[in-house]
This record gives sequence, structure tokens and C-alpha cells, in this order.
Amino acid sequence: MKRLMIIAVTLGLLAGCSTQTMDEAKIEAHRRWNHTRAQVLWAVANEYMKMGQLNQARDKSLEALSLAPDYTEAQILLGKVYIEQGHYRAAVSVLEKVCHQWPKRAEPVYLLAVAYEKNGQLEQALTNYRKAYAMDKENLSAIRAAAEVLVQMGRVREAQLQVESYLHLASEDASMYELAGRLAMMQQEYRKAARYFGRACDLDWKNRLYSESLAKAQFFARQYDQAAETLQLLAGDQDEEAGAWVFTMLGDCLMAMGQPRKAMDAYRVATQKQPEAPGVWVNLGRAALAMNDAPRAILSAQQALSLQNGFLDATLLLGYALLRNGQVPQAVEVLAKAVSRHPRNGTLLCLLGRAYAADGRENLAARYYVAALKLEPDNEFARKLLARSGIAGKLSGLN
Repeated sequence: MKRLMIIAVTLGLLAGCSTQTMDEAKIEAHRRWNHTRAQVLWAVANEYMKMGQLNQARDKSLEALSLAPDYTEAQILLGKVYIEQGHYRAAVSVLEKVCHQWPKRAEPVYLLAVAYEKNGQLEQALTNYRKAYAMDKENLSAIRAAAEVLVQMGRVREAQLQVESYLHLASEDASMYELAGRLAMMQQEYRKAARYFGRACDLDWKNRLYSESLAKAQFFARQYDQAAETLQLLAGDQDEEAGAWVFTMLGDCLMAMGQPRKAMDAYRVATQKQPEAPGVWVNLGRAALAMNDAPRAILSAQQALSLQNGFLDATLLLGYALLRNGQVPQAVEVLAKAVSRHPRNGTLLCLLGRAYAADGRENLAARYYVAALKLEPDNEFARKLLARSGIAGKLSGLN
């Protein structure tokens, strides 16, 4: 009897174990099935993401996660979608969870840094960009992003040093050299910027932004011949029309190189492209004056003033051109009115003095030279004009 009872209990236990094992197997099978379905939904969500259909990508990612809450790829994709949609707090929440689950995976760390940056959490963004690079040293985008964050934090010099320290790893990365160039421009290191932008152009000569940046760096570095060459290439690009600034800067280079006729041609194109801008007409007038074409300079100045009444640069140009053209009373009238509006402009005071001198009123001219020197004691132009007027004794009142 006892033996029969033992057998019965044993069989009962075996039956219980079998039932438990079967239940666990069913649960595991269901889990695997849900995970498979989640993978399919993630693939669909990923395609929606590629097509820019963000709402559908979000919905399918959430549906995948409802089946497999810890499915990492779906979590990462959802974080990307939230970033693209501007839901940065939601992205941070999702990606922080992924980073906690997978602390050695670089991609979610980088994406979390992006979300932090977009959400205005710059210190956290900087930390995670640097962490992402430490985890994946082939990802120079993390270094670039960290530098951009440093710039936002006002730490431009630190950003520059960081980027430059990694340039030896970026021999084929044009964007790293472009960033180095931008940082050098911000530091007013224009020659260095030109070298960096030049390297970026060598690596990606089709990128127009790099060529435009190179031209500006060369111009500010006073490498006018090189800047003119770069600008002429931009101006002649058949694939993309050059803006007015290209021809304006080209004209400035040519003026600095002593080629006013070619500069006039460049400025003329700028006026055609941007006729509503008074500054381009002033440039054209200055080039005309350099070619001793005062009538053309007068017309250009008048055109600029018709676009912006009282524009000081145009007024100075008009007054000087009138003087050069022998229209002294008109020059005096224009410049006197301008001085009443700008009584503390040394250049304007000197020019009005010259107009009065040309009109035979030397004493009145000297008064304006003295006034200019009082405002600007280092104004050599005013000092020379005063000395030339023959009333050098006026200088004693300035010492």
C-alpha cells in the first residue's frame, strides 16, 4: 500500500512539473512570437523614417515596443523620431533608458547627446558626445558635435583646440577642416582659416560652401589675388548662380589690387543682381572715381541716396565726386547738410573743409579741420589738410 502511494505521489509531481514546463514553453514561445512581430514592425517604422513620415514611424515604433518593451532597436528608432519631431524631452527619456540597458553601445549615447543638446542641456550633451567618441573612435562626428556645443557655451578657443587636436585623424574628412576653418574665422585667424578651408575644398571640391568660405577667409586675410581667383571660379560656376556678394567682394579685391576697371565690371554685375541695395551703388561709384569718372560716380551716389535717404557713405561719395567734377557750391550744400546730421564724423568734417577751401573760404575750412582733429586727434588726413591750408597755428589749440 505504501509503495502504491509513493508511486502515485511521484507521478503527480511529474505531472505537475510537466504542466509547469509546458506553461513556461508557451510563455517563451509567445515572447519569441511577439519579438518577431516587433522586428517586423520596427522594419516598417524604419522605412517610414527614411521616407520622412515621422508620425507613422513613431506609431509603428510604439506598437513594436508594446509587444517587446525592451526591444533596443525600436527604442533607438523612437528616440530618433522624437528628435526629428522636436520632442526632445521624450527623446531624452527613451534614450536614457537604452543607455542604462546597454551602457557599452555608442550609438544611443551619441543620440542621447543630440537630444540633450536640442533640449538645451549643454553640459550633459558635451559629456555624452565625448563619451560616444571614447566608445567609438572612428566617429569623428562626435568630436565635431562636441566642438559645436563648446561654441554655444562661449568656449570657442577650447573648441578650436579640440578640433585641431583631432585633425591628424581626419585626413579625408572635409567637414572637420571646414569646422576648423570656421573656428579660426571666429578667432580672426584668417590665414589659418584659409588653409583649413583650402584643405576642405581639396577633399570635396564640389561643395560650394567650402569655396565660399575659402574666398571670405582669403579676403579677410588680405590675400586679394587668391581671393579674386576663388571668387572668379564661384562667379563662373554654371551649376549655381553666384550671389551679389560674390561680385561685390571680387570688386573689393580688384580695387585693392589696383584694377578699378575690372572692379567696375564686377560691381556693375552686383548692381544688376541686387539693384535695391544702396551699398552696391556706392561701390560702383568709388570704382568710377578711381578711374577719374566723376560724373558716373555722382550718378551712382544719387542712385544710392534714392534708395536710402541720408545714407552717409553715399553722401560722402556724392560730396567728393561733386568736388572732383568742379561742382563746388553743390558739394558744399550736400556736405553742410550732412554735417548737421552727423556733426561728430571726422571724415565728413574734413571733406566739408575741403569743399570750403575749394570755394576760397580757407578760414572756414580750417575750422572744420580743427574740429575733426578735436574729435580724432590721430586723424592724419585732417592734420595734413590743416597744414596745407597755411594756418598751422590752429594746431596749437589741440595740444
